[in-house]
Amino acid sequence: MPKEAIVIQGARVHNLKNVTVEIPLNQLTVVTGVSGSGKSSLAFDTIYAEGQRRYVESLSSYARQFLERMDKPDVDEVQGICPAIAIRQKSPGRNPRSTVATQTEIYDFLRLLFSRVGITICRQCGQEVTRDTPESIADRIINLPLGTKFYVLFPATAGMPNSLRGQKQNSAQENHDRLRIRGHLMSLMQRGFTRYYVSGQLFELDSVDSAPFEKLDDVLVVVDRLIARPDIRSRLVDSLELSYREGHGTAFIHTVGNGQRQWRFSESFECKPCSLKYATPEPRLFSFNSAYGACPTCQGFGNVITLNMDLVIPNKALSLEEGTVDPFTKPQFYWAQEEVLKFCRERGIPTDVPFAELAKEQQRLIMNGSGSYMGIRGFFDHLESKKYKVHVRVFLSKYRGYATCPVCQGARVKAEALDVRVGGKTLPDICAMSISSCAEFFGNLTLSSEQRAIAERLLSEISHRLNVLVEVGLDYLTLDRLSSTLSGGEAQRIQLATNLGASLVGTLYVLDEPSIGLHPRDNNRLIKIVQNLRDIGNTVLVVEHDADMMRAADHIIDLGPGAGETGGQVTFQGSVQDLERSPDSLTGKYLSGQLRIPLPTRRRLPRPGHRLAIRGASANNLKNIDLDIPLGLFVCLTGVSGSGKSTLLYDVIFANLKKQRDEWNRAVGAVKRVEGGKLLDDIIMVDQSPIGRTPRSNPSTYIKAYDGIREAFASTREARARGLTPAHFSFNVPGGRCEPCKGDGTVTIEMQFLA
Repeated sequence: MPKEAIVIQGARVHNLKNVTVEIPLNQLTVVTGVSGSGKSSLAFDTIYAEGQRRYVESLSSYARQFLERMDKPDVDEVQGICPAIAIRQKSPGRNPRSTVATQTEIYDFLRLLFSRVGITICRQCGQEVTRDTPESIADRIINLPLGTKFYVLFPATAGMPNSLRGQKQNSAQENHDRLRIRGHLMSLMQRGFTRYYVSGQLFELDSVDSAPFEKLDDVLVVVDRLIARPDIRSRLVDSLELSYREGHGTAFIHTVGNGQRQWRFSESFECKPCSLKYATPEPRLFSFNSAYGACPTCQGFGNVITLNMDLVIPNKALSLEEGTVDPFTKPQFYWAQEEVLKFCRERGIPTDVPFAELAKEQQRLIMNGSGSYMGIRGFFDHLESKKYKVHVRVFLSKYRGYATCPVCQGARVKAEALDVRVGGKTLPDICAMSISSCAEFFGNLTLSSEQRAIAERLLSEISHRLNVLVEVGLDYLTLDRLSSTLSGGEAQRIQLATNLGASLVGTLYVLDEPSIGLHPRDNNRLIKIVQNLRDIGNTVLVVEHDADMMRAADHIIDLGPGAGETGGQVTFQGSVQDLERSPDSLTGKYLSGQLRIPLPTRRRLPRPGHRLAIRGASANNLKNIDLDIPLGLFVCLTGVSGSGKSTLLYDVIFANLKKQRDEWNRAVGAVKRVEGGKLLDDIIMVDQSPIGRTPRSNPSTYIKAYDGIREAFASTREARARGLTPAHFSFNVPGGRCEPCKGDGTVTIEMQFLA
């Protein structure tokens, strides 16, 4: 037995029978065994639950109420447990905002990078937008030719109401404003500003009455008079700060003598030639999950719900007379069908020709209308005015789909964020790159020494996470890829890469069958990731059936010998070499080759003509592929992770077959045609989604067996005598269920800080 180990004694969770095991620290341990033997009960419900529970209990009572509370497992003793992290086998998240970049936390570092070292480019003139600080202005001015005389000034209108700045007014108002201008000049003089620069001349006022001007629009107040030389920097900075303060963020420098020049400086973040102000780059400006940074049109989703013509005209092989416009076939809208037919006859548009064969201009007229005919789009605009009615909203929802946001073009952030660039690229540009291209971009990124000092840590974190994603074989993904579109294998590897990128040490990682859905090529990469987690100083516990993962393990625990009541016992624990020689381990016999899964000696032949024909499938990453799938056979679809298996199976085959049966009202995968659907009685998709939707769901209710059980009990003599119906034997409805727990079997008591 190992000297340093997590020791579990007397575990009795679920079907575990007083199990005692030791898991070596800082090693890779695989828990294996037949399905239902208690692997998850040991790894997750005992070891992970205890590790997580102890860590949470070490926190304050205030912090504990926000964290997942784990029940104390039924176990005699657990020694040497580490803080635990579980990576479960689950379907990708359905959050429409989640992307590869946000899930791996790369996006957070990118937002910081752009807010710290990003360069804002004026969208009008293309010049860099800067903020003039007193220090940067001073550095520029002291480099003027030695001995150059100059003034530091600010606009005299600063601090005055807009109504006094040269606007046309009546004579009474002009007299009143003249008095207020005199009052403003007197205030400036009381603060020590007696020199004014007007039209190239310098005036020094002894009194307000001696002012040679009546308006202040072109008047500049002199703060200081200086001569360019190295030792004036401190005084110049002080004068500029005073100018900014008195000039409400605006200052001027005017040189005196031959070749007079004048510069305007602004404390605001603006383009000086265009006088356009820009938002100051900050992390929230680049977040599409923040109301401040998200595109106001699409709310940060990158797409908007709009009319989907593929749903309005689902079958373009039909003619107008045959009802190619789906909403016009509904009884309440027959009038719209009559209108479109009447319009087509007047314009000479054939109504008995498939819609796809009509000329583009004819299709456009039918869509947009002309003259008194409102067209298909006008029809839906008419319905929009009545969407306060529930049935109209329901009807409209059937013909809507998602389209790229016309304002941000899918960038998801507001226009101000698109003005900021790093290395000549905007943040959406970088997120649209593949992970491998992105890693290369940051590896070759050129920054100034000042920018490099600011961004060094950020670039290190970004490059590290990108390199980890490349190592796990996800280099082909883009950072803006939605998490909901990832395959199971891709999602699992991203979870692992995220944890590997965090570089935690001294942690217990518990993984739930990570090799499910992975190609052998990807499986080798997975093993390397798990070994990397171990090598940086973590203990890794994996529930697994894969032979390669078992052979890579430092320690193996085999549970069995059977499932359920016949399982829950340790049949072996030790090295993989000893497992193959163990006479009691069913896993060891398969691993050593003593037992094998028999392959069929004869293969069933396909029936002629019984096939699905897929032609021109081009959804997502599919490259216009053609294939035939024989019906009545066991057909396997395989390929490396991300090769397009799920796209072909779900988006192309399943969705298009359902659409042919009018059982699909969403977008389908792009394909020229799918033939052979009429040979099928039904199409059923069995995916990785959990089957239970409520805590009351169980296997008997899911397969509808419980209906027969309730009817059997209700038909007994005693039940009939008491007037009991099948509903009285249901735990889902009042009358049958236990009312104190509402049929849940448990009562929830809010413990608050006592939890």
